[in-house]
Amino acid sequence: MTGQPRFELVVVVYKSRAALEPFLAHLGRETPVALVDNSIDEDDVTDLIASYPLIRHVDAGGNLGYSAASNLGARTSTAEFLIFINPDTRPTPDALERLVAFLEANPSVVCCGAPGVGTAGGGAQPTWGRVFVHAMGLHRRFPRAGLYFQDLGGERVDVGWVAGSCLAVRRSTFARIGGFDPRYFIYQSDFDLGLRLQRDNRRQVLLGDVIMPHSDGGSSDLPSAWTWEKRGRAWTRFLRNTRPLPSAIGMTAILLTGNATRAVFYGAKGERVRAREVATYARAGFMEWIRPEETPV
Repeated sequence: MTGQPRFELVVVVYKSRAALEPFLAHLGRETPVALVDNSIDEDDVTDLIASYPLIRHVDAGGNLGYSAASNLGARTSTAEFLIFINPDTRPTPDALERLVAFLEANPSVVCCGAPGVGTAGGGAQPTWGRVFVHAMGLHRRFPRAGLYFQDLGGERVDVGWVAGSCLAVRRSTFARIGGFDPRYFIYQSDFDLGLRLQRDNRRQVLLGDVIMPHSDGGSSDLPSAWTWEKRGRAWTRFLRNTRPLPSAIGMTAILLTGNATRAVFYGAKGERVRAREVATYARAGFMEWIRPEETPV
């Protein structure tokens, strides 16, 4: 391949060998990829990519987290379009082509994404009503009334954010708006990017007719409890960073109450893992207000 690629995947890995091997096998050898490696000294995957001529290995020099590593990958690219995608997805060349073709055909759209199977590919920005629907678990009955849209029925829907697990974007706009905010080490960076794009009057669309199989939380061998902790803290950090203080406190209180209530509910049903998960969200979200975790910047 010569010249500037039309699009390039940006894939961030951290101890991701188990996910990366089937990802590459599914992707094939004809797609340009910037593989940003956050763990080369701990989990060297260069042997896996040796036979893929269009993969550029980018050593992050340590664990930068998702946001900063994604920005690094974007800065090293010359492609017109970038597709940020997790290594636990199973992309096909056809699905990737359809994402990019949609952006090319719709100049008013800055980014688009594809839902997974049973996982949201994007959704709405927080409002009082949407936070309540999500916190109480009512989104299962009203799939588009909460924060995560999981049932599009094949429709193409304008959204307030596109999931970083599968996000196609115009590289020029991504660079101009500052990329992902590195204050979000992992989680909520896509909500934050979506909010800034929304405030910039940029359309974001979720393509319900393009499915991207995705094993949520399977990108790395990190312990589940660690990721639950980070997710709970990230929600509080996002609300605190983007909302007036009274709104941030109120919305956080709704989320914490909802998660605590659901933890009791799941525990009573004997769903112990799910109960621990949402209880961790509640505890971590509260602790982020009391003792904020240090962020990279």
